[in-house]
Amino acid sequence: ASTGKSYASHEDPGVQSVSTIYNYYKQHGYNTIVMGASFRNTGEIKELAGCDFLTISPQLLGELQGEAADLPRKLSPEAAAADAAMDKISFDEAGFRWALNEDQMATEKLSDGIRKFNADAVKLRKILREKLSA
Repeated sequence: ASTGKSYASHEDPGVQSVSTIYNYYKQHGYNTIVMGASFRNTGEIKELAGCDFLTISPQLLGELQGEAADLPRKLSPEAAAADAAMDKISFDEAGFRWALNEDQMATEKLSDGIRKFNADAVKLRKILREKLSA
């Protein structure tokens, strides 16, 4: 969410959200893939090392490639299983919508992500049309 604050990588609300989601799904054995996205710096990526998928911009990927240090895994199914147990939750649609509404960061990131994915899809369609008509 837009708080106007600066966060250390491990305290970033997005990093904490993805970590919590990853650990929850792994603890409860959901057969799904968790993907982190919209990183602003390499510190956020390092905090989520081990997540199933991460979308990393070419710029940040280049920065990571330029580093000589090891990249320790922070997330794993084994670590999630050993972590404090999280209660299993379930929602009907109305309950889900309300819970999402109550989480400002999740609501803003979801809508921002959808807008950005759509903008990229429009760009990709344009590039493909140009290449196919050439």
